[in-house]
Formats: sequence, C-alpha cells, structure tokens
Amino acid sequence: MSAESPIIDDNLRKYIDLVGYNESELLKRNREETQKLGPLSIMQVGAAQGAFLSIICKVSNFKSCLEVGVFTGYSSLCIGSSISDESKLTVIDNSAEYLDIARKYWKLANIDKKIDVIESHAMDALSELKDRNESKFDFAFIDADKANYCEYYDLIVSMMTSGGLLCIDNTLWKGRVYDSDNHSSSTKAIRALNEKIKKDKRVDHAIMTIYDGMTICYVK
Repeated sequence: MSAESPIIDDNLRKYIDLVGYNESELLKRNREETQKLGPLSIMQVGAAQGAFLSIICKVSNFKSCLEVGVFTGYSSLCIGSSISDESKLTVIDNSAEYLDIARKYWKLANIDKKIDVIESHAMDALSELKDRNESKFDFAFIDADKANYCEYYDLIVSMMTSGGLLCIDNTLWKGRVYDSDNHSSSTKAIRALNEKIKKDKRVDHAIMTIYDGMTICYVK
C-alpha cells in the first residue's frame, strides 16, 4: 500500500490502493523495509507510480535507461524488471547505505546484471556522462534533490535520443507549487522546472496528478 498522497483525496487514495495497481511481493518487501527508516521513507515513490513506470517500460522496448536518485531501489526495481535482458539501466546515487538496500533487491529480482551503478553526486555524474559524449538514453527518471532539478533536466535532455521519454517525480510538490504563499527553496526550484518545461521546444510534456505529481516529457 502506498503512503498517503499529499494531493489527492484520502478516499480516492484508498480506492486506488484497493484496485488501482498490483504490487509484487518483492516490491511490498522493499516498501516495508523502507518504511522502517521512519520519516525518510516518504522519499520512496508511490506504488501507483511504480506500476506506471513498469507499464511504460514494458511497452516501449527501451534499450538505455537512466535513473537519478535511487533511494532504496523501488523505482529501479520497476524499471529494471520491465526492460529486456539486453537493455541497461544506469543509476546514480551518492548514498552507500541506501544503495546497499537497493542492490539486495535487484539481486533478489535477478536484474542486477542489467544495472550499472554510479555512486556519486548526481551533478558530477551527469556532467561526466555528458562530457564523455558516449551516452544516449531513450528513457530517464529523475527523483533526486529538488534544488538541482533544472540542471538535471537540461543535462539529461541533452543526452536523450529523439523519441525518448523523461519522467520527473514530485512536480506538484504536495500542492506547494500552486500555493502563492509558499516560497521555500525546494518549491521555487520545482516551480522553475515546471515553467522551464512549459517553454522548452525540445519536448512535449504533461503533468499527471499521480501521487505527488509526475511530469512525462517526450523528447522531440
């Protein structure tokens, strides 16, 4: 069951949790272990989001995927389990503690061989990937620190193939983005990202009201 959604009605959330997706036993175990981390567990993606990412990856036959912000591995489990054995998922995170949890579940899911881990700060890792000029991704998922969302977005879009998809989590930010009285640094960063994407001629996009908001961008 997913954590309480900050932007949808509680009764609607309960109904979605009842019939809106199926969550594997391994994903449930990952969620339960993550919840033991206490308040930090809110960083985990919602189960409905995971199901959405899985379906996108199953129907699109992505070959080279990227995830920025792994946490305990729920979303990478969904992505890695839904791409072919010949596909690769590059993940970036700088927390050895949380990556150890993620690695345990990747191995249990038998997807660890599909996953290349870059244990580093995301800005450094992305800049290095761009400088190499070797990486072209057809799918990417951003769920990391909000302050650098605009920078992550620009770096990743520049490394994506035409026709690729980029998904970005938390783009409604618990409703704070449309609260004119909220001027926190994270809120302002996500507002700036949403405005940037709105004006960006490189992509077509849609913000979806799933859990805490998720934006999907089609790279032209």
